[in-house]
Amino acid sequence: MERFLQWIERISALAAPPAVVVLVMALGLVLVTRRWLFRLVGMALVYFFVGVLHTQVIRPEVVLVKLLIGVVVCLALGVTGQAVGGIEATKVNNSGKPEKGVRFRWRNLLRWREDVPLRTFALFAALLIAYAGSLRFPLPQVPFLVGLSCYLLAMVGLFLAGMAETPLGVGMGLLVFLNGFDLFFGALEPSLVVAGLLGLIQFLVTFAAAYLTLARAE
Repeated sequence: MERFLQWIERISALAAPPAVVVLVMALGLVLVTRRWLFRLVGMALVYFFVGVLHTQVIRPEVVLVKLLIGVVVCLALGVTGQAVGGIEATKVNNSGKPEKGVRFRWRNLLRWREDVPLRTFALFAALLIAYAGSLRFPLPQVPFLVGLSCYLLAMVGLFLAGMAETPLGVGMGLLVFLNGFDLFFGALEPSLVVAGLLGLIQFLVTFAAAYLTLARAE
């Protein structure tokens, strides 16, 4: 455990710029695509690199707790997406035309969604607003890159929740927004109690989104 914490401390100073770049790419996966597998990968990357940015402002042991919270959240999202996919596959098989359903699924997988340009524009708009906000209204007690990430997570979370068509999409948007709030508030109150409370809120959002998604799919 101590060796792991020392490793985090060593890379934290050098990892902030690459972490922001990968965070933008991960948020693009979550916002632009609507495939649950791509979104799950994006959410996992978001939690990991937000944890890397957390090392700039809080103790490594608290960061480890936040990473564990992210693992649980991503597992719950993955199980929910897999369950919804199984329910949809069952409905296709029960329709009496499984081969057509398979061809339909492959065709959807290979083609772009109609709203991809709109979602891409929303991502660039979030980047612009986050950069302008971090310059005009810099967040106190955090480095510039951390403040930029807070604004970016908040904006992408709001766009994602507003453009979502399913409870799972709304839940992901709220989770992204909460990651931005947690990244900033962690610098103001870097305690395990606050980390636990924010983690509990994320658990509640995740399980509520999962329940509503499964109820809607059935």
